[in-house]
Amino acid sequence: MARIWFLAGLAAVALGLSPYVSAAADPDPRLAVAAERIQDGSLAEAVDLLDSVVQEKPDDPDAHLLLGSALSLIPRRERAIESLLRALELRPEHAQSYATAGMALARLGERDVAASVFERAISLNPDLGDAHLNLALILAGGEDYEGAAKHMAKALELETEATARARLRFLNGKLLVALERIEDAVGEFEGALELNSGSGEVYLALGMAQKTLLREDDAFPAFQEAVELAPQNPEAHYQLGLELQRRGDAGAAADRFLEAYRLRPGDQSVVYNLARSLHQAGRLDESKRYRGELGHMIQAADKARENELETARLHREAVRSEQDGDYVTAISKYREVLEFEPLNPVPRRNLALALCRVERWDEGIAELRAILRDNPDDAETTRALTIALDRSPGGTSGGR
Repeated sequence: MARIWFLAGLAAVALGLSPYVSAAADPDPRLAVAAERIQDGSLAEAVDLLDSVVQEKPDDPDAHLLLGSALSLIPRRERAIESLLRALELRPEHAQSYATAGMALARLGERDVAASVFERAISLNPDLGDAHLNLALILAGGEDYEGAAKHMAKALELETEATARARLRFLNGKLLVALERIEDAVGEFEGALELNSGSGEVYLALGMAQKTLLREDDAFPAFQEAVELAPQNPEAHYQLGLELQRRGDAGAAADRFLEAYRLRPGDQSVVYNLARSLHQAGRLDESKRYRGELGHMIQAADKARENELETARLHREAVRSEQDGDYVTAISKYREVLEFEPLNPVPRRNLALALCRVERWDEGIAELRAILRDNPDDAETTRALTIALDRSPGGTSGGR
C-alpha cells in the first residue's frame, strides 16, 4: 500500500484549463467571451455561444477547439471529440492547439489518443512545457516511468516560475519513487520544499521516502510537518502515528490514529494500529472496542481475499529480496503486505525477523510479542521470539 500511495496522483493528468490565446489574425470577439465563460464554469452559456459561432463560421479552428474543450467538461463525449478533431484538421501545424486538444481528450479518458496529440504538439514545438508535463503524467499512468521521467525533466527545464517548479519537482520525485530511485526522490522532494516550504503533501512524500530508506529519524520530523501543514490528510496522521508507535509513545500514537480514523474510518490498518496503540497505552476498554470494530470490518469487506493476489506477489518479492540479502527492500515489501493484511501473522513474523537481521532487535522483538498477543498458540512465532531473545544484545526472555 505504501508504494501504491506514493504513486497516487501520477495517473491523473493535471487537467487545468489553458488560457485562450487565438492564433488567428482577427479572432471573433465572441471567442474571448466564451473562454471567460468556460473559465468561470458557465459551460452551458459557453456552448450556446460557441455553437452560434461555429454555425456562422464552420471553418474557424478556435471556435471548434473551445467548443470541444467546453463539451469535454460537461461532458458530451462524442460531440467534444468531433469538435477537437475538427479543430486540428483545420489547423494541423499549430502546436498549442494540439496541447489544448490533448488536455480535453485526456479529460474524456482518451489517454492513448491524448498521448499521441501531445507528442504531435511537442514535435511542432519542443518548448511547450505543459505538453511535456501532461504527456509525462499520461505515460506514468500507463506505468512507462522511464518515458515519463524524460518528459518531466524537459518540463522542469522549461519552467522558470518558483511555485510551478516546486510542483514539478514534487511530481518528479514521485516518478523517481516509481523507478525505485528513492535517494534521488528525496533530493527532489527537498528541492521542492526549498521552493515552497508550505506543502504538507511534499513533506508527507519526503517522510515516506526517508522511511523506505529506513531513515526513521529523518522521516519523523517530515511527518510532523505534514500533519501541521495538512491537518485534513489522514495518511499524514497515520504515518506520524506509526513513527510515534515505533518510538514507544503509545499515547501520542493513539491520538494520531484517532485523527486518521476520523478522517478515514474504513481503513483496516488505521483501526488495527489504533487498537494496538490504545492497548499499549493501557486504554484497554477503548482498545477492545476498536478490535471488535476491526473484526466486523474484516468480515464485511473481506479485504484480505480481494487483495490476495497482490499480497501474494508482494510477499514473494519480499522473500526473494530477503534471500538475496537485501533486507531494506524486504522490510519495505513486508510493510506493504501488512497495509493490506495487518493481522496476517506470516508477513508480520517475517518483518520482525528481517528487523532482527538488521540488528533492530527491540522493534523485531516487540513485533513478535505483538503477534503472540493476537495468536497465543502460534508455535512458529514462539520459536522465533525465543531465538531472537537469545541472540539479541540484551539476551533477556522477559514477558510478553
